[in-house]
Amino acid sequence: MTFHLVPAVRSCDPVTCVEPKNRRAQSARLLDTYTLADLTDEEAVEMLLGHPATLADEGLRRRASDLRQLGWIATTGDTRPNSRGRQRIICAITELGRDAHMNLFVNDEGDNQ
Repeated sequence: MTFHLVPAVRSCDPVTCVEPKNRRAQSARLLDTYTLADLTDEEAVEMLLGHPATLADEGLRRRASDLRQLGWIATTGDTRPNSRGRQRIICAITELGRDAHMNLFVNDEGDNQ
């Protein structure tokens, strides 16, 4: 089974967007965090980076939108407050996302790549 990420550059992306290979790698790494728990976008990025996201990390948070568009994560219908008390939507990995994760991170022998 072949999995394709959304186009490397969206029509609404600025000309100065990150290189497509970075976007692909960011999406894959972010998907990996959703295998651990149901998370908000902010929580997923913080878990991945090991610190709260800054403005410089905003592009990484946008990759969660790409994952939702692909159907690899989906909203759970629940929300949780962030560090500033604002309610944020919680997402969980889908079966399609689990299949994509296996394809991206595990080789034929079952070992992590």
